[in-house]
Amino acid sequence: MTGLSQLGIVVLGQLFGNGPTWDGNVISKTGRDELMEHGLAMRTNGFTYLTEDGVRIASEWDRGNVRKMHDQRWYQKLQR
Repeated sequence: MTGLSQLGIVVLGQLFGNGPTWDGNVISKTGRDELMEHGLAMRTNGFTYLTEDGVRIASEWDRGNVRKMHDQRWYQKLQR
């Protein structure tokens, strides 16, 4: 998906790699809000998590770009 900022991409990877994340532990509230605006994430009871579309987008992301990221959890999950 094009149009996501770097912060949105980082949070997408965090939520995809870690699953639902307590709001205080989300890397970027700005990135989280961006994902929510695009319908890729939701918040419930203090937790942020990917929607079905968010999971689809994260799992279809270019593996080459994901592999270059510092946090390798997203890449490792794609390899399963």
